Amino acid sequence: MSKLNVDHKTIKALFQEKKTDFLIPDYQRPYAWGETECQALWEDIFTFAIPDGDSTKFDSNSEYFLGPIVTFKNKDGKMEIIDGQQRLTTLMLLLRAFYSKFGDMQDEDSKATKQNIEKCLWKTDEFGKPINKEGKPISGGGGIMC
Repeated sequence: MSKLNVDHKTIKALFQEKKTDFLIPDYQRPYAWGETECQALWEDIFTFAIPDGDSTKFDSNSEYFLGPIVTFKNKDGKMEIIDGQQRLTTLMLLLRAFYSKFGDMQDEDSKATKQNIEKCLWKTDEFGKPINKEGKPISGGGGIMC
């Protein structure tokens, strides 16, 4: 019988775990979110981060509840996503879009943001530098999801 652990993590902590490869099991439905679902998630995050359209009201100590992400560590040591694959995949796609946007920016804040995003998108070495830029796997029966 498996042990149930409940962890509260930030998306950054979840995606930056060095040894975590996510696997979407074959029995899960394929990625199916369209523009409506992605827009709803984006608007929810945006409203949380910029309350009343005023970025100065953001409280960095407040927590955003994304919803449960349920995983199971399989016999190969991969984290199978039981619930939350649509949200995780969409967040990974958003991070890729942000990474592209920060690509040529040279100010220090943009560079730091880009480096933080790299740690979420790619496996890194012990110094936090990307090992390769093939992406952290979020894979399943349909192949790599992002």
